[in-house]
Amino acid sequence: MFTVDPKSSLPIYEQLVAQIIRAIARGLLRSGEQMPSVRELASTLLVNPNTVSRAYQELESRNFIVTMRGKGSFISDLPIEHVKQAAILPHVQTLCTVANELSISNADLYQLLIQTREDSSC
Repeated sequence: MFTVDPKSSLPIYEQLVAQIIRAIARGLLRSGEQMPSVRELASTLLVNPNTVSRAYQELESRNFIVTMRGKGSFISDLPIEHVKQAAILPHVQTLCTVANELSISNADLYQLLIQTREDSSC
């Protein structure tokens, strides 16, 4: 379900956080569903368990998962709109940064976004 790209500039734990949030937003992971154990996911992805643990800690600090000692980590019951916004926010922030660097106005950026969605059948 999850993959990591060791060549990415994004740290592996951040890749996992982003993928898990997107999986929740898409309904692939549902409220109350148990996450794989840290060791299990680390073994599957061939990464250090500390990396998965860090991703889980980040997800827990942002209330996407709840960890119960001795039982595991479970998907939290968050409003889906909150999860969807969290999934897209890093991309919007990057888009805004680039638009600012290029001095693209909000109106032009908005039009570009609308046109892109229409052209690509998003």
